[in-house]
Amino acid sequence: MTVRPALFCVFAALAGLGTPGAAWAQEGLLAYGSAPAGSDRWDKACSQRHPACVHGAPGTAPTMVLATLSAVDRAWDTLTGALAVPPPDGEPDGAWHVYLADGIEGDLRVEPLSLDPRSRPDRAASLALLDRHIQPGCPLDLAAARAVAFGSLLRAAPATDVGSARAETQMLARLATPCEGPDADLRAFQANPESAVLDPESPLRDAGASMFFDWLDRNFSRQPGALVTGMWALAPTRTPPGAPRWAGKPTGFDVLASSLAGALGSDSDLDDVFVQFGIARALAQPAAHLAWHVDWPARPRRLASPLAVSPTGASYVMIDHVGAPPGASLRVEASWEDFGRMRWSVIKLDTAGHAITVLPMTTTRLATSAALIVELIDAVDRFIVVGVNVGSTEHPFDPNQGWWEPHGWLLTLQAG
Repeated sequence: MTVRPALFCVFAALAGLGTPGAAWAQEGLLAYGSAPAGSDRWDKACSQRHPACVHGAPGTAPTMVLATLSAVDRAWDTLTGALAVPPPDGEPDGAWHVYLADGIEGDLRVEPLSLDPRSRPDRAASLALLDRHIQPGCPLDLAAARAVAFGSLLRAAPATDVGSARAETQMLARLATPCEGPDADLRAFQANPESAVLDPESPLRDAGASMFFDWLDRNFSRQPGALVTGMWALAPTRTPPGAPRWAGKPTGFDVLASSLAGALGSDSDLDDVFVQFGIARALAQPAAHLAWHVDWPARPRRLASPLAVSPTGASYVMIDHVGAPPGASLRVEASWEDFGRMRWSVIKLDTAGHAITVLPMTTTRLATSAALIVELIDAVDRFIVVGVNVGSTEHPFDPNQGWWEPHGWLLTLQAG
């Protein structure tokens, strides 16, 4: 048995590549969708292995309906099998329905239909809409896998913020298929490193933020996908009946803060995780955008941040070693604005761009400055100074906040 509110909300899907569920989660609003008008008369094919059906709008080729059903079956097999993701909840007939239609922005949208009143934590049934002109092959396989993953998320953790939801389902879809996601999303993510890892105004960047969850999963999970599904299971919300918005707590980042405490050492916390991810982004491909790329500082030089850094975001400054005399050292001093907490590191790189070593700049939690003298640099080709904003001095990072106060910095470089 399921219940639905008397008043339905009109959806306004966000633009961009792959925005499943964007309207449902926009600004945390609790809104419900319904099957397209007249879809009960559309051609339909149902799986013999899973409770799933695909409907094609008039004019949809039967081969497209069958190809989509096959893609849903493959995704369902992998996601609910090897990756142990819970299957989506469907409509009252017991099936989860996918509708192929025109005009689906981003090719894909997944919408909740109702909340299960028998479940103490929030649990939502859902449906999916796919653009019927999506190209068969990897584009269709990835879209089907994201749709199934989004349906699973709505069953397990429907109050998840839209940025996390887009990133997590993209990450799971890549695990569930042999296909790589489009380069455009990762490039957009790496082109704006100063922004928060999750950006509710940018679906493209949030899809790229799957890099963050993929990195977490590879470094802290015992099996593929388990970190994300564990976040869903450990962040149950209870939204009161009739509430206009989803319950805001707990969030997946609350789970990460608790679960990853001590993961990088006995005294480490989520701040250290953000720092390590900031360092990983500096060494990843596509490369993160540099705030500055400067020559060896034969004379002292001061640099200001071109863009302020939001919590979980990072700034990168590259310094060439060419021109440094043998036996030289490099002094790096960083300062930043009050009410922001920044952590700084210096990466030594060889000629191939590989990290020789990473040197942290020690600081206290509420400090606004840090310094480091980098020595033994004769074998170094260049340096990357990494500054990560690990959050406000007043409260932990909350993905439901939707806007985070960025902070600027100054960097002083001096040869020794």
